[in-house]
Amino acid sequence: MAARLCTRCLPPVWLCRQAWQGQGRHYRAALCTELKQPLTIQEVAPRPVGPQEVRVDVHFCGVNFADILACRGQYQEKPPLPFTPGMEFSGAVLETGTDVSTVKKGDRVIGVSSFHAMAEQCITDQKTLWRIPENVSLQDAAVLPVSYGTAILAVDHRARIQPGETVLVTAAAGATGLAVIDVATNVFRAKINDAFLHVMQRKSTGKVLLSLK
Repeated sequence: MAARLCTRCLPPVWLCRQAWQGQGRHYRAALCTELKQPLTIQEVAPRPVGPQEVRVDVHFCGVNFADILACRGQYQEKPPLPFTPGMEFSGAVLETGTDVSTVKKGDRVIGVSSFHAMAEQCITDQKTLWRIPENVSLQDAAVLPVSYGTAILAVDHRARIQPGETVLVTAAAGATGLAVIDVATNVFRAKINDAFLHVMQRKSTGKVLLSLK
């Protein structure tokens, strides 16, 4: 299950954050400098944003199983050392490139990044950012992109489920499994098989059977 890292609630070695002072100000990031070893907190020099890129002040970062695998050198993508883990985040837009049209400075956004998000700042393409509705908190929004993106990809694009079909979720206790249940029931209007669910809950298998009606 995805956890949340709050960049506002870091260890004492992280000093109080200051307002953004422009490109020259360094920011702090969690770096994996050696595989299978604890992350280190270091000052990182910012780079300019590209025409299609957005700089985000990261408030929360999701911590996923993929981050753990990457820091152990066991993920399918192997970023060169040192690298900053973190694939999903929420925060506020600090700066936009000259060709950015989807978001503006100050917008609350969620986004996905290729292992750059576990830091005070993150630069990503505008195509991987989405504005957060006012009734959704930054904390809750931070862990949506990976789990729900995976759920939609699996249920809609790969399985192509149709009304009347049955969906078996074999790992319903984790973030992705819960997201599959949410997507199947609220987007595709599936109904939970109560009898099967009762048996599975007693056996604590974490499996849930969904029937699309």
